[in-house]
Amino acid sequence: MKNLPLFIAVGFTLGVTASCQSNAAHEEVAAEAPASTPPATAAPAPLSISAVDLKLGVAEQTPREGYLQVVSAKFLKAEPLQLRLPAMWQSDPDRADGVKTAPGYRIAYEAVLQWIPQGFGRQKVPASLPLYAPNRRDTLASFRVGGQNMNVPGRERYTVTPIEPRKPLTVRGTLYAFVGQNEQKQPALVVYPYRGRAGSFDDSFKKVLLPIPR
Repeated sequence: MKNLPLFIAVGFTLGVTASCQSNAAHEEVAAEAPASTPPATAAPAPLSISAVDLKLGVAEQTPREGYLQVVSAKFLKAEPLQLRLPAMWQSDPDRADGVKTAPGYRIAYEAVLQWIPQGFGRQKVPASLPLYAPNRRDTLASFRVGGQNMNVPGRERYTVTPIEPRKPLTVRGTLYAFVGQNEQKQPALVVYPYRGRAGSFDDSFKKVLLPIPR
């Protein structure tokens, strides 16, 4: 637990609680703080982060099993805003400030993904499977290959595209990250914990940092 706290640039420590959101809950949670929520601070200043390597961040939006790999990721645009903190990073509810938001960015990107088939054994690997890519503006859902179609007719939340084994596929997506710093006090983006699990204190709580070159 000693390596868990990380200071975000709003003057408080990102603590860990057992009330983490599940991956399923992420799909329903808007990342942007609602207008009625008193912000911890104003949104951060516009920042050109085209030099930031987004691969590790995009990888957090892929399955933990590793069968969907990120070949490359290209920054398109970063929109500064106040982001709602995940439950496990929110300040103690007994505190007077009740901080539940922090400055961050909504990052639009283009990435190249590659499906590496796993678990088929002697069964023939399909010529293709559907890739489910989240398409709602503030969704915190992740990419997925195959399985049951999660789209509800009339309320489609995923763009479905065939993906072939080991054949790169270009997609577009949105990544959420907070303004923060690493242990050396250098500026970095703290990726939203897309893979966090309820009540877990395992490696899903290792914060993913994207260094910001000076």
